[in-house]
Amino acid sequence: MRKLFIMMILIFFVAYLIHKTDEGANFHSPVYSGRELKIGIVGDIPKIREKNVSFIQMSMEDVLQKKFANVDSVFITKKHLKEAAEPQYAKIYWESPIPFVFIDSEKVYLAFLDDQLSYEDAHIIKSGDYVVGFYKDTYFGIGLYNNIRNEKTIQDCYSRLFVIIERFKNTGKILIK
Repeated sequence: MRKLFIMMILIFFVAYLIHKTDEGANFHSPVYSGRELKIGIVGDIPKIREKNVSFIQMSMEDVLQKKFANVDSVFITKKHLKEAAEPQYAKIYWESPIPFVFIDSEKVYLAFLDDQLSYEDAHIIKSGDYVVGFYKDTYFGIGLYNNIRNEKTIQDCYSRLFVIIERFKNTGKILIK
């Protein structure tokens, strides 16, 4: 009887581990299929599933010089967030004709918009958002499916972000549905 009990516990434990390993892989994640988007990116280009989204490499100096007229949005990756939060950029984000998106920030969006607040001193994000974006007076954030960080959930997050960028392109507003 004792051996059977131990065997049942081991089977349950193995099944639980398999479930946890596979968690996040079995959800419906539609690929963005809308209009072609051109995204300016400061940092490394992410691995995405979409063929109708292209990235144009940019630097923070390009942002400072407002060289983003030919893109639908600008993404700034984790490696450049500290620099992106420096005071000289805040006014650019506020006045930008396109949304800015900060990828994998540990800090709230105010780190980028408040020229009196450093990245280090800003509050830590508690919402679980993987991306935070801003356009005019509208903040938006998108989290990972079940807060699971893997390739599929990150790609899903980008697909949902592209839908928001397309809606912006069509309406001039950030609309989250």
